[in-house]
Amino acid sequence: MPVAELQVSAEMEGAQALHPHDVLALPMARAAVLQHTVDSDVAPLLTLFHAGKEVSWDDPRHFAFAKALVSGGDFSAVDLAHAAGLDWAETAPMLEALLEEGLVVPASSLAAAAARHDNRPMPSPLPPAPMAVARCWTDPQLLMADLTGTALDTYWLEVVVPVFRTAHIFLDRDGRHVGEANAFPAAARTEVPTEWRGCPYAGNRYQPDKPMNMTALKAMRAHWRQMMGLLLPIREAYLRRFPQARAGWTVAHVERLAVCVLALPSYMLLRNDGRVANGDLHPALSNLFRVTDGLRMVMHHMLFVPLFEPMQRPDAPVTIETILAYADRNFLFHSEHGVCAGPRFMVEDFLGVLLSGQAPRSGFDAEIDPELQATAALIEPAMDYGLLGLQTFGAVFALWPAMARCYDRLHALLAGGSTAEQELADRFAGHFAALSHRSFLASEEWRMHREAVYDDMFASCAQGLGAGSDEPHLSTLLSRPEGPGTAQAAATLEAAVSRRFADANPALSAAFADQVVVFLTIARNIVALAEAIQARTAKLLQRGEPADRLTLQNINLHNILMGADQRSVPFLPDELGELFDLHIHVDAQTIEITPGVGRKSAHSPAKPAADTRA
Repeated sequence: MPVAELQVSAEMEGAQALHPHDVLALPMARAAVLQHTVDSDVAPLLTLFHAGKEVSWDDPRHFAFAKALVSGGDFSAVDLAHAAGLDWAETAPMLEALLEEGLVVPASSLAAAAARHDNRPMPSPLPPAPMAVARCWTDPQLLMADLTGTALDTYWLEVVVPVFRTAHIFLDRDGRHVGEANAFPAAARTEVPTEWRGCPYAGNRYQPDKPMNMTALKAMRAHWRQMMGLLLPIREAYLRRFPQARAGWTVAHVERLAVCVLALPSYMLLRNDGRVANGDLHPALSNLFRVTDGLRMVMHHMLFVPLFEPMQRPDAPVTIETILAYADRNFLFHSEHGVCAGPRFMVEDFLGVLLSGQAPRSGFDAEIDPELQATAALIEPAMDYGLLGLQTFGAVFALWPAMARCYDRLHALLAGGSTAEQELADRFAGHFAALSHRSFLASEEWRMHREAVYDDMFASCAQGLGAGSDEPHLSTLLSRPEGPGTAQAAATLEAAVSRRFADANPALSAAFADQVVVFLTIARNIVALAEAIQARTAKLLQRGEPADRLTLQNINLHNILMGADQRSVPFLPDELGELFDLHIHVDAQTIEITPGVGRKSAHSPAKPAADTRA
């Protein structure tokens, strides 16, 4: 939601006249979030996040005013001043400014308070589940073909479904998706009996229209001490591979650690030797996955989403306190349909065990369930799976900033064209507008930041897998020179573009083809690198050789699983194929462009019904 920023001080002049005995209210005060922060000069600030607005006080004498404001209930203006230890002359301008912003209102303007929604039963916020029978990625009936229209050998699974989501649609022993209501892809979700209730927690989770999943919370509580016991050996295994994290956690370290935790149940479900059957995963493992996936999403948001505040560098330091504060002010305890059901103390306990190695408030169980104890022997190979999968993710997702950059450059080229190119220029202007308003790849600064994060992700995972420090950067691997067939592909594309322009602008046709070939060369290198990493992943999971080689079109299956409405622009090879009557094929060795009817990718048959952020 948009955030309006307001700096409040006693010198402000409000537009609304205020009298000392006016009775006021802060609507939905229980949903307000107050955070102590600092300004650019490291001077203390107290910031209120509420109703889509951000209000800061920079005078510590006024902090008591802010705290009294959010305490709830109606109040007279002068009583609030007394509670804050301020005189009327100092309080009135601040209240008038808040009245003008609509954050504070006359109590008489509020409708009679409805019954509080705390813990009341609420209807499911989810649409009907698309799938009647639970399926999974070991399904012999070609689940990917049913979901996307294109079959995909399981060998390539992590190329299309990121490693931190490969377990999502599997069922645990309680009959629930490992990814719960957020299971990815949403089109594979099945109906699972769930109790939804109104959230009672103070802060921005206190929303009457966003319930919490009580069934998930009850399962979490039932297995909590066992889950916390499982975290410690995973934490220690991570620190053995990344000893520098002992000196302090960074955004990238916490993201990698979270992925390594998620990798344990994922590895158990996907390996061929000793695989846990779908529906037989111990609930402690599925619940550990769910709580850890929430942390991973917060780290991902820090790295990649410039929505409310700037994106952070991979080496930016974080603490338990800064992670929780960031999650609060960026609404990350929310999903599209509900809010996190975990009480604050459980979230703090989880982070304390994972990041500090400290015992939870209730302590650890004296003994770990023997079935769970046996998973300790799987931590190292599972961590290999997580780090290899994260390498694949970084390499494959580097395709999207490269594609956005190509769209941007093609738009700039066509914008300077003549009348003959106007129709195409208008079409690419529309794509550029979509990039600008519907993606986090709109600017070159954002694209370069994302590529730098992928570089760090790739290199750090390589280190954790035992590679030396002299390994080439991801960006270096993706910028390898053109290979066999590239010149022919460029010539075919240039000729097709020239025909579209009626041979009116040969220079523009050549420049257009050159930009596309630059992108396709990067794409070819991405496919080759993904093949190499997946070979190691397949060996780890005892997968057989694939029936088909990986192609660029396969990579786009991720977008299809997300659903058509999640895309900001069409997949570029599809768009070019349709515009110029071409078929574009890219694999690890070749780039082939041949005349013929361009084939568009299929779309997911179901609109995403859950929060599908990576």
